[in-house]
Amino acid sequence: MALIPLKQTVVITPPGGFDPDYNTPIPGVPYTLKCRFQEGVKLVRNQHGAEVVSVGTFYFDKLADIGLDASLTYTNELLAETTYTPLAISVKRALNGKPLLTEVDV
Repeated sequence: MALIPLKQTVVITPPGGFDPDYNTPIPGVPYTLKCRFQEGVKLVRNQHGAEVVSVGTFYFDKLADIGLDASLTYTNELLAETTYTPLAISVKRALNGKPLLTEVDV
């Protein structure tokens, strides 16, 4: 059971590799995860340590297999589809070290 209610879903498309001719990324096989998306603007640090502006946060149950090079496609209640790329990923853990939830800032 999740720590918070996860009543929304997101389609995650991991990278599948690179095209050898043009060196462009090839999308991998997309999969769906239950999540919670919270809109809100905040400053986060990206993988290079620079401060960037996040427009929302995805919450996933336990340890979600999401990389910084994946794309997240979210459809809201008004059926508007938006694709995000992660800026920062953090895992919240319990006192015994087990992962409780994964936060993905986009």
